[in-house]
Amino acid sequence: MTERLNVGIYLFENMTMLDGYAPLQILSFVPQFQTFTFASEKKLLRSDCGALLTPDYDFASCPPLDLLIVPGAGDILPQLSDARVLANLRRLADNARYITSVCTGALVLAEAGLLEGYRATTHWGWMKHLATYPNVTVVDQRVVVDRDRITGGGVTAGIDFALTLIAEIVGVPVAQAMQLIVEYRPEPPFNAGSPTTAPAEVIAQVMPMVRELEHGLGEFLARKRA
Repeated sequence: MTERLNVGIYLFENMTMLDGYAPLQILSFVPQFQTFTFASEKKLLRSDCGALLTPDYDFASCPPLDLLIVPGAGDILPQLSDARVLANLRRLADNARYITSVCTGALVLAEAGLLEGYRATTHWGWMKHLATYPNVTVVDQRVVVDRDRITGGGVTAGIDFALTLIAEIVGVPVAQAMQLIVEYRPEPPFNAGSPTTAPAEVIAQVMPMVRELEHGLGEFLARKRA
C-alpha cells in the first residue's frame, strides 16, 4: 500500500474515551494511516471520565474518509436522537472504504442506517438494543468483520478492534508489529469480563449501573418501532 488512508474517529460530549482513544493510539503508529479526530464542532469535549478531548476537525472541515470509526458512550441516546449528527455521519460514510464502530457506537451506525444487512457487535449490556434494528444481525463476539463493516465490543475491545482493522487492511505482520509495540499481552486478574463468566454477585452489582446508563434508550427505540 503506497497511499495513506484517512482514518477519522468521531468524538462527542460524554463519550467513553477509551472507545476512541485506544484505536487512536494504536492506529496512529501505522504509517499507512493518517489518523485524526473530528466532532460536530471544533471545541473541547469532556469525556465520561472527565478528560478533555480536542477534535482536529468539525463536520464541515473533516477531510474525506477512507475509514470511519464511531466510538460509544454509556448514554448514547443524545447521539441517536441528533439528526444532524446522523446525517453528517452518513455523508462521511458515503465514500469510506470501511465503516466501523467500538462499543455502543454500533447503535449510532445502526440508527444512521449504516449497518443494514450486516452482522455486528456491541457492548454486552446494549446488545438487546442493537437487536431491535430488524436488518442488523447481532453477534456476541469481541470483534465482528462483515465485508466493509468492522464492529468491536465494549470499551477495551477497541484494542482488539484496532489490531483487527490493521490486519484486514494492511496485513497481519503489521498488526502483529503494532501488538508488540504496545505490548498487548492481556493477563486480566479476573475472568469477569463477560456476564457468562462473571460471578452472579458481580453481575447483580453491575446491572443497576447499566440500567441507569441506558435509561430512556429502550423507550426511544420502542417509539421508533411503534
